[in-house]
Amino acid sequence: MVRRRWSLKGIALAAALAVTIIGILTSYVWYQTEAVKLGLDIGRSDSEIRELEESIEALELRKAGLLAPGRVDGIARDKLGLVEPSDEDIIYREPGAPR
Repeated sequence: MVRRRWSLKGIALAAALAVTIIGILTSYVWYQTEAVKLGLDIGRSDSEIRELEESIEALELRKAGLLAPGRVDGIARDKLGLVEPSDEDIIYREPGAPR
């Protein structure tokens, strides 16, 4: 009587075990790869946020310079030809008086 070294059941069990181990290792490697990608994305996003905050700060400084009262007054007088109203140009009304 010849005895088989490996039975069909044993081969199927070994194959299923090998596939399971390979699947687990593949999942682990994929998980680690995704974790590294997310870390890199977070780092890039943080640096982009810092750059945008610096841009916002620079734009706010520029806005403050452009809206400075002295600059606006100079543009109104020089480029638009506006002048301060004289006392007779100002009309005073009592509060609640009809227009």
